[in-house]
Amino acid sequence: MPTAIARYRRLPAQEPSLRLIAFPLRHNWFCLPLAMARRVIPPASQAPGLGVGLTQLNQETVPIVDVADRIYQSAPLLPGQGHPTADISKQPPRSILVVDSPRFGLLGLLIDDIPSLKRARQSAFRPIPASYLIMHHLQGINTLVTLNDTEPPLFLLEVDALLP
Repeated sequence: MPTAIARYRRLPAQEPSLRLIAFPLRHNWFCLPLAMARRVIPPASQAPGLGVGLTQLNQETVPIVDVADRIYQSAPLLPGQGHPTADISKQPPRSILVVDSPRFGLLGLLIDDIPSLKRARQSAFRPIPASYLIMHHLQGINTLVTLNDTEPPLFLLEVDALLP
């Protein structure tokens, strides 16, 4: 009969992981802990170019924030990338990701497509150099999540850091 120490040595140590909800914004992928997400809903006939609006969720009014405008600030878009409101017929389908912000309560984040679920090991999280964020006029992020070699890296979004 194997001893407790022998059984312990045979079991590989499992690295902690975090479930994420990932979504595209303009030309990058972003994510949030899945525990923050409450629901994904289609935008309720918002006027094109309207950065902030309101939507209803379970008889509660939820403010909508165009997080791409907040993240990228005045950064120029990559060549070939138009502004999301430039030509509405060429836009990907947009969705609203309703999240529960610790500081602001329920918020609707306007995102560029339907989000997907991911799982990331603790070792997949790396800090982003401040110089990179300054050079690219980015705010509301400071962690890069690298899942594997085939998927694009994800920027971990800090929703509360985007709002004044």
